[in-house]
Amino acid sequence: MKKYFGFLVAIALSAGFISCSDNEEDSNKIPVLQDDAPSAVVPANGFYIANEDWFGHDNGTVNYFKNDGTIVYRAYRAANAGETFGVTTQYATIWGEYAYFVSKQGNRLVVADAETLKKKAVFTDLGGDGRAFTGVDDKIGYISLSNGICQFNITELKLGARVEGISEQIGTMCYANGNLYAVSPSKVYIIDVATNSVKQTLTGSFNTLTQSKDGTIWIAASDKFIKLNPVTLETEDMPYPENVTVGSSWGAWNAGSLCASTQKNVLYWTKLSGSGWSAVAKTIVKYDIDSKSFNANLFELGLDEDGKQQVFYGAGIRINPLTDEIIVTSRRTGYGDSYSYNWVYKLTADGQELSKVFLLGDNGLGAEWGEANGQPDWDNRYYWFPSIPFFEDANKPEILTNQILLSPGETKTIDLIEKIIDADNISVSVIRKVEFVENDLVTYSLKDNVLTVTAKEKVGSTECKMIAISNGKKIEKKVRVDVTLDK
Repeated sequence: MKKYFGFLVAIALSAGFISCSDNEEDSNKIPVLQDDAPSAVVPANGFYIANEDWFGHDNGTVNYFKNDGTIVYRAYRAANAGETFGVTTQYATIWGEYAYFVSKQGNRLVVADAETLKKKAVFTDLGGDGRAFTGVDDKIGYISLSNGICQFNITELKLGARVEGISEQIGTMCYANGNLYAVSPSKVYIIDVATNSVKQTLTGSFNTLTQSKDGTIWIAASDKFIKLNPVTLETEDMPYPENVTVGSSWGAWNAGSLCASTQKNVLYWTKLSGSGWSAVAKTIVKYDIDSKSFNANLFELGLDEDGKQQVFYGAGIRINPLTDEIIVTSRRTGYGDSYSYNWVYKLTADGQELSKVFLLGDNGLGAEWGEANGQPDWDNRYYWFPSIPFFEDANKPEILTNQILLSPGETKTIDLIEKIIDADNISVSVIRKVEFVENDLVTYSLKDNVLTVTAKEKVGSTECKMIAISNGKKIEKKVRVDVTLDK
């Protein structure tokens, strides 16, 4: 019996030693981490429309259109007692943590908190009258002026250096692949942001520009589109579909109607009828870049309740980056009090009307003023002169990669277009960077958003830092890099 008991103890101890050995081996194994799935898209709470407002009577304003149908008129003033924009606010955008409002005179640049609209900075002197603002990354933006371009230091909320060699009026701008593209009536400037200097110039007659989902810069010349590849800087001319031109933004400058979807590879603009100061637009057109198909009558403004024709005003249209809906600003055609009849439409990407609201707001003048000036229903309308719709940035960029796992000598490629994303930005506009800690395990390269990592002939672990900057917001993430024989 004793011998039998001793035999059982020996077996048990032996099993214990084996179990301990297995646990020790398991504890030394490198864990395999799956990549994250994209988060659920966060909807915006609403959208904004900046207004030139009533020149000679008031400064620029901004109205906020909530998803529940509520309209907050003069939202910046509501958040900042006694504060106003400048004269003729013509451009607005949200970039990073701030909203930027650019006016032609007075408070030419107003910077506000993107969520609360609380004032952060005001600039009356930009060295010229304001036109537009475009962000580059989380630290630098650019302001176009009546006589050139200047940098803006986002970190310190200070004006930066001007771009030398540019002294004419600059309108719309966009940023791609290290370059700022800026349009004037006679030139398109390609500016190297790293050196803040002009690297190349296109000459001709130009109106505006935009960037499509595939990354192409679409330059609207007076008689054609010029497609510019932001990687190679090669250009290709394309006739306007059915000769429907993109109208001029000059004279009394505005941002223009040409815009692009972030969800699909399509362009939108408005079709002008008439010429000169009498030219108006009442039709939206749509060009599908991939199929090369053109809809010359996607949506047409009709008559208002009094039988008067509606037309677009200001930029006229912009595309919601999350919903792909078209936001439309319209007014009654004609002059005088026709400008006090204003509507905002929300359309599907196919031009179907989702909603229409009539804008109120009497600026405090009220019915008494209306009676005295022959406008008894004055307290139901106002001369808004809408300039441009713009949108909240509801979603931050996301880095989905958690681990890079290799065998000794193995090379792996990772498409960061798929692994670093942002729900409300076109993918090619997201800035992606990778930084490796100093190590003797791997070599790497990053080109055209493709990360290539090659393991050396040894095992071990290190890490890299992935960086994403999108719509001015920056995030960072540490990612494991493991070289192992047990994959």
